[in-house]
Amino acid sequence: MLRRLKASSDAYPSPHETPEDTQTTSEQGGNDGPMSSLQKYRSQTMKDYGLMIEYKHLRQHVPSGIYVLPSFDHSRIWYGAIFIHAGLYRNGVFKFTIFLPESYNGPGTYPRIVFNTNVFHPYVYEDTKELDLKPKFPEWDPELHYMVAVLTYLKGIFYMKDFPELATVANGTALDMFRHDPENYVNKVEECVDESLTSVYTNEQGSTIRFTKHNPAHDNLRQELFAQLDATPVSFDIWLAGVLELTSSD
Repeated sequence: MLRRLKASSDAYPSPHETPEDTQTTSEQGGNDGPMSSLQKYRSQTMKDYGLMIEYKHLRQHVPSGIYVLPSFDHSRIWYGAIFIHAGLYRNGVFKFTIFLPESYNGPGTYPRIVFNTNVFHPYVYEDTKELDLKPKFPEWDPELHYMVAVLTYLKGIFYMKDFPELATVANGTALDMFRHDPENYVNKVEECVDESLTSVYTNEQGSTIRFTKHNPAHDNLRQELFAQLDATPVSFDIWLAGVLELTSSD
């Protein structure tokens, strides 16, 4: 089971501590100001290291049909895509970006997932395209919740056949239409699927997941790569900058 890293002494504050918890006497009027900065640096370093471990775990357990790669420029921005093979959203290819705040790995600090194109769904905000995580994770507990669980939830929303009673949802119009006007709901979903396919070759600037149209020249390269990695456990494969990259488990 994946567990968060914890600091082993007061010199390495736990990632679960709040900024107030890590204040030194300097911040409260004492004389050891440099230690306060050092503690904060170490605390953030622990969070960053924990994030690397979590991504390694994710590579080994990512839900099928989902592909995720970190940004080249920022370790706390990940790019992803999900391929839907059944249900109302079948054939859709929905790209998304994951934003992990600096305080992620701390209690109450949610990751954010924003789709590139419209996803008409009760759990997706229509104006921002952001996935609402609170129906599944009412409170974020870093001891229990990880990105693999978030991505499992993300996949699950595309296959939902009913919705529980909630006080509020991200897109109330979509929920009302789902319950009272299913024909128009299906039409709106199909529009989203069509939009996702129309824009599949539109690559976000800086994205590490990039789609290009099929080139026969890639076929031989693909066969060679698969031949070389035939005996290697493969976590996932993805077209990256026009060439199939295979990421294997360590």
